[in-house]
Amino acid sequence: MANRVRSRSAVSALSRMRRAYAAGSITELIGAYRRASDESFGMRIVLSALEFFYPLGAFLELAARLDRFIAGHGFHEGCREFLEELEIDWACDLPERHRAIAETQPVIFFGNHPSLLTPFLVAASVNRPDLRYFTTSYVCRLIPSFGKVSYPMEVPLTRSWTEWRRGGWKRALVYRLVSLLHDIPDADTIKAINRRSLAMGAGHVRLGGSAMICPGGGGAQDRRWYPGIGSLVKSLQRTPADREIYLVPIREENCTNKRVYAHLMNGPLARLKESVLYRGPVRITIAEPIPLSRLASPSSTAEQIVEILRAYYDALFATPVPAAQ
Repeated sequence: MANRVRSRSAVSALSRMRRAYAAGSITELIGAYRRASDESFGMRIVLSALEFFYPLGAFLELAARLDRFIAGHGFHEGCREFLEELEIDWACDLPERHRAIAETQPVIFFGNHPSLLTPFLVAASVNRPDLRYFTTSYVCRLIPSFGKVSYPMEVPLTRSWTEWRRGGWKRALVYRLVSLLHDIPDADTIKAINRRSLAMGAGHVRLGGSAMICPGGGGAQDRRWYPGIGSLVKSLQRTPADREIYLVPIREENCTNKRVYAHLMNGPLARLKESVLYRGPVRITIAEPIPLSRLASPSSTAEQIVEILRAYYDALFATPVPAAQ
């Protein structure tokens, strides 16, 4: 009988969190998470064990703070104030001779995504109210104000081995936890959603806007690039803009999600990691803008464009600053 009661309590707690997530309310999701721990001893044990390995509660609070900053101050200034409050040192390398193009011309920013901070570092570095992001749809739900400036992309959330290779077991765990809240569409629907987002992003850039895409999909190890950036470039080639479009490589260095986790977690081990392993500022480098017409021929396939851009990017950052472990 007691087991059935605990089971019903767990199901009820998960149901409340799913409703809050579906509504796109990070505040309600935090409340449902706290209530789950308060109402059930069994859930309290499970969530306490989870928090020992992964700071889920602190991560949700972080998302809520970021959401408030963006909603209250706009994307550029909100991200700058958020990073200042977070107290993670960071620095941007954007030469003034490149800033005018990066901030005023039709631009596709592209590059690595080693930590959850990447898009917000770029937003804090480049003052563009029209900057949009291709980002996973679950992030749009967790940070609603970010969702308003994003083109949602659906990704499979149950590829544990793939995510383990990209960012370790904690990344795989996060994706599994998100899959408890997020209804994953079927494969055909995923393709349709992603194609629509890529088309919307191409239209935005074609009209003079800017967008950021991380073709490696995120994680400390971008072992392959996905074809989205190739499809985006092909769309812009098929229907050109009335002025030059630029590709701008970006690179985040000296940061992984492990550094962010250590910053969020309490305890002597986390403090030791911050003081020993994660010294020095997180760096975001925004490289020289390249005219799109110079990097890819209109006759190239989307897959060939991905390979061209990957080769160019790897050569450009051939001697990277060592990333935090």
